[in-house]
Amino acid sequence: MVKLEKPKVLVCAGGTGGHIFPGLAIAEKLIDQKIKILWMGTKRGLEEKTLSNKSISLFFSEFKGVRGLGLWRLITFPFRLFVEVLKAFLFLLKQRPSYAICCGGYLTVPFGLAAKILSIPFCIIEQNAVMGTANRVLQPFAKTIFLNFDATTYSCYRAISVGNPLRKEFERLATVPPAFSKNGEQLNILVLGGSLGALFLNTRLPECFSLLQNENKKFLQESLAFFNDNPIASASVAQIHTGILKNGEKVAIKILKPKIHKELFRDFTFFYWITKFLEFCIPTIKRLKLPKNVEVLSEVSLNELDLTLEASAADELAENFKDHHNYRVPKIYWEFTTKNMLVLEFIDGIRIDYLGPLTASKHNAQKLTEISTEIFFLQVFRDGCFHGAIDPGNILIDKEGALVPIDFGIMGRLSNNDRQFLALLLSYLLNKNYKKVVEIHDEANMLGKEISHDHLSQAIRAISTPILNKPIGEVSLAKLLGQILNLSKKFNIEVQPQFTLLQKTMLMAEGTTRQINPNINMWELSRPLIHKWITDTHDPFKVLEEWFHKNKIALLKIPEIIKKIDEILSKK
Repeated sequence: MVKLEKPKVLVCAGGTGGHIFPGLAIAEKLIDQKIKILWMGTKRGLEEKTLSNKSISLFFSEFKGVRGLGLWRLITFPFRLFVEVLKAFLFLLKQRPSYAICCGGYLTVPFGLAAKILSIPFCIIEQNAVMGTANRVLQPFAKTIFLNFDATTYSCYRAISVGNPLRKEFERLATVPPAFSKNGEQLNILVLGGSLGALFLNTRLPECFSLLQNENKKFLQESLAFFNDNPIASASVAQIHTGILKNGEKVAIKILKPKIHKELFRDFTFFYWITKFLEFCIPTIKRLKLPKNVEVLSEVSLNELDLTLEASAADELAENFKDHHNYRVPKIYWEFTTKNMLVLEFIDGIRIDYLGPLTASKHNAQKLTEISTEIFFLQVFRDGCFHGAIDPGNILIDKEGALVPIDFGIMGRLSNNDRQFLALLLSYLLNKNYKKVVEIHDEANMLGKEISHDHLSQAIRAISTPILNKPIGEVSLAKLLGQILNLSKKFNIEVQPQFTLLQKTMLMAEGTTRQINPNINMWELSRPLIHKWITDTHDPFKVLEEWFHKNKIALLKIPEIIKKIDEILSKK
């Protein structure tokens, strides 16, 4: 008689209790179902002490993450990761688990990647409100993603909100007799965090309150009639609360998270040196200007941490569109705004991608598409200052049908030369004039002397034709621009870092437009606008008029200057 081997499940969790105990809860349930549990952990964590008395086969990995490491260890991290993936591959090949459970932490990365290579299905357990770095790396390869919170900043058809897995010890609380309650009151449980996390929480929470400067505390205490402690939104650097001023006005209050400056600076420093190391190892990628792109992204992101700059960006947008009735910026309460806190008018509107509520409120999809296209065009070409955070969650439609942006942390800037180049590029692409596309690259000194214009034109035609020949609703100039930027590696084209954010913004703008009205292409709507802008900016009379307008004060002083010169000469 053939003895059937028990099915095996690998649980990958190590370090702190926040990773270990959810995995242990799942493991205990699987053991009850006669499933053999293999556990991969670290010798530095709680695994050995916690799991030694369990029916679990315990293994250890020496893999270390990137946080808190010196420069040399950061530089060598890609090589160490490769070695650990190879070790994980051999381990999985030997043990042959039928399934893997990754509970977060740096330890899970090599085993998740190795499981993908071996076609071993695995899932991700995310206990935190914001998905950790390791889980973000693995999520494209996971079969299922289990979330603790509904509001976790991640959305995917593979993601399921199930709450935090609880151990049997907590299940027994349901059977606690009333004698455990005092005077018949409800039993209260204080959760401080698991293992090493307890100290973290106990020190971090007071820091959150200490970040509120004296003026912020004064605002919260003296100017607000109501403050909602529960945030309505949370991102990586800040969270949003609602409140009501004593004069009855409802406001949105954005507050930075503690120590976010230090954390972002550390992360961008790491990525910068990684890109410098890659340039050293692969000289051909220097043309991509990866370190420069990291610097640009770092500057944009770090600017997010000064909320007075975000308020200033909102103020600039409001000034640029003060006469535009279909686009309005929330009121800024400058008297309450600081570097750590931004107070804005609360907008009671509908997200631009919520088509059902928009239709029910009798908003016209065609009109919204035309307005959003016009706004994007005016920001990019007219002003050279565009709203870089235009994902659907940051654009609301108010009762009057106007578009209202609600996040100003990311703003892009284009010089006049950048705008001229972009307008001509899009115009020539839309008209399939690929030789002109090459010419403007050459005129902008982006091409080396060794590059064949004919070969580059042919390459641009090859990537453009499949995109431009699609049905009008499927044409994506943002993707086409990205493809052209990718040609830089082959043809040694200098990549302009300022276009990186623009291309990302264009993708979001196109996606939003298609969600509102799938049958409309925003670039067909913008073609006449781009053509008019090019014509106007190259019209010598308009150029002269603009120059005169900018210098009219100086021109008015010319007679006075001539008079003074004449007086000086007459004295002589």
